[in-house]
Amino acid sequence: MTKCAIVIMAAATVLAGASVALGAVGWCGNIFPSHGGIYTSNDDIDVYVQVWKGGCTDSSATGPCADVEAYLYYRCAGTLDAFAEIAMTYNVDVGNNDEFTGTIPSGHGCDSVEYYVKVVDTTDMAECYGQDQGGNDPNFVLYITEVTSQDVTVRFKMCLTSGIETAGDVCITGDGDPLTNWGAGVVMYLLCPSQDPKLYQVDVLFPAGSNPSVGYKYKKDDCVTWESTGNHSFIIDDSNSFYEIPWTDGWEYITPDCVGCATATENTNWGGVKAMYR
Repeated sequence: MTKCAIVIMAAATVLAGASVALGAVGWCGNIFPSHGGIYTSNDDIDVYVQVWKGGCTDSSATGPCADVEAYLYYRCAGTLDAFAEIAMTYNVDVGNNDEFTGTIPSGHGCDSVEYYVKVVDTTDMAECYGQDQGGNDPNFVLYITEVTSQDVTVRFKMCLTSGIETAGDVCITGDGDPLTNWGAGVVMYLLCPSQDPKLYQVDVLFPAGSNPSVGYKYKKDDCVTWESTGNHSFIIDDSNSFYEIPWTDGWEYITPDCVGCATATENTNWGGVKAMYR
């Protein structure tokens, strides 16, 4: 799944804790996006679900289990409108699970969108309704917001805390094209390597019309190793063309212990004072 490297393996312990309807399908869930996500009216919202069926989803890494179908249902939240139905398609194999995807198209006109996913085992027509990545039960609600009004350059800072090393560059990746859509990432630079070899920074331009709600993660070891914890997030303040996130992130939420960069001090000795008034 594009935003969370979670692979849930089917086992008795998983089945015992999952709130699903059981049939021949043993488990479904890990649905993305999670309840409470924020999108804009311009966004096509891609939805993902993972499914496990013993002896079927785990039998091939190149194609779907023929017994499983998945359907996406959505409507404007807070209404009694009928749900629109979208047949989801096979996306990729994730460990022993098959992943399916479908899209809630832009132009729905909703202030918030309510949705859920139904997985069907065609051998016995048993249905499975899974949880999202945050462990929330369906139905899920996504909020729709206005886009940014102007170009905004956002400054990110990250402290690779003591005991955490990197074999090469550190990158940031996340929502939207400016952060490579959870792809290769944007390379960060050491802010003051002679004073603090752990403090990274980068400025990223988010163009007008961007989603102000941004999720992101860091990668190290030449941008290969991802943080294993949940996404970082912030809201773009577009009241000015430059916005510095008012905190320094710690790798995997570890409390930052970077010393920072020393600032130049004014010459306050007597000779300097006399020179100011010549």
